[in-house]
Amino acid sequence: CAGDFTLVYKEQREAWDCVLTCFFVDTAHDVTEYVRIIYGALKPGGRWLNLGPLLYHYAEMSTEHSVELSWEELRAVIADTGFEFELEERARSTYAANGLSMLRNEYECVHTVCRK
Repeated sequence: CAGDFTLVYKEQREAWDCVLTCFFVDTAHDVTEYVRIIYGALKPGGRWLNLGPLLYHYAEMSTEHSVELSWEELRAVIADTGFEFELEERARSTYAANGLSMLRNEYECVHTVCRK
């Protein structure tokens, strides 16, 4: 199903054993909403695996609402929502890199595994 993450998944209560997000959470207008929706979509004991930077796609758009949290602030929101951290580390990652090219974009990311 294609569409806005918040519209598609907010009604899927305790439907998933695991949610994997890769270069995703910073695409939100309000990242705290994504955290609440992921928590609600997971079954009890379910896990959320995340890898990605916090670039916040709407940060430079004056006509768009954007909640931009530091990792420390976002980590507190995740914990306050009810998640328990099983893994938390910094990781470097490329995105859309071509190994045969001289072009390579590398990001400083946060890699987490959280349990509901």
